[in-house]
Amino acid sequence: LKGASLILMLKHYLTKDVFRAGIEVYLHNHNYGTAQSDDLWDSMNEITNGTLDVKKMMKTWILHKGFPLVTVVRKGKTVSLQQEKFLFRVEPENWTSDASYLWHIPLTYITSRCNFTRCSNAYLLDQKSG
Repeated sequence: LKGASLILMLKHYLTKDVFRAGIEVYLHNHNYGTAQSDDLWDSMNEITNGTLDVKKMMKTWILHKGFPLVTVVRKGKTVSLQQEKFLFRVEPENWTSDASYLWHIPLTYITSRCNFTRCSNAYLLDQKSG
C-alpha cells in the first residue's frame, strides 16, 4: 500500500507526462531484464534533466519507517510548514528520537489566481520547516 501511494505521489508531483516519459525510459532500458528501485529513480532523473533528484527524494520515503506529519500554519499571506515523524501513540519504552527522520515531501498547492484543474504550484519540503 505504501509503495502504490509513493508512486501516485511522484506521478502527481512530476506531472503525468513527465512521469509517463520516465516509465517509458525505465521499461526501454530494462526490457527483458532485471531491475531495482534505483533503476526507476534513475530513469525519472534522466527525464527531469537533473532539476530534481528523484532518487534522493524517494529514498527518504523508502528507507524511513512510517510517514511524516506536515503541519501547515497560515498567517495572512505567509504559509509555514513543519514536518515531524507521525506517531499514533508514544510508549516510553519504545520511544526513540525522530531527529534523524527527514522526508523530502513534494507538496502541491493552488492560489486564488489559479484553480486546481488549470495549474498548480509545487514545493519540495526537504527540511524540518519551510
